[in-house]
Amino acid sequence: MNNLTYMEAIDQRERAKRQVRQQQNRCDFINYLYDRSGRHDLPKGQHPHAVFTGLAEEFALELGREIVEDMSNNWHIKNVRDGLKLKDNAKKIVFKQDEAQN
Repeated sequence: MNNLTYMEAIDQRERAKRQVRQQQNRCDFINYLYDRSGRHDLPKGQHPHAVFTGLAEEFALELGREIVEDMSNNWHIKNVRDGLKLKDNAKKIVFKQDEAQN
């Protein structure tokens, strides 16, 4: 029993390490998107200077539906994956969450 508890503690610690690593990967990726967007070069006070809002959507439009679906299915956590469900709309990609706003 003592050994099992020790093994459970090790498993829990490894899960926590993996979750921290995944969160750090997400932070690194969103920072990468921010850097490549050029938003930091916009004049202070001009939207979207210094905001992260919409970076994933801009990136999705650049990459295209297939790549984003692959990334969301294989990389993102479930709640992010559910929010990124895409559908084609003749001329552009429409995000599911955008439909709720209209």
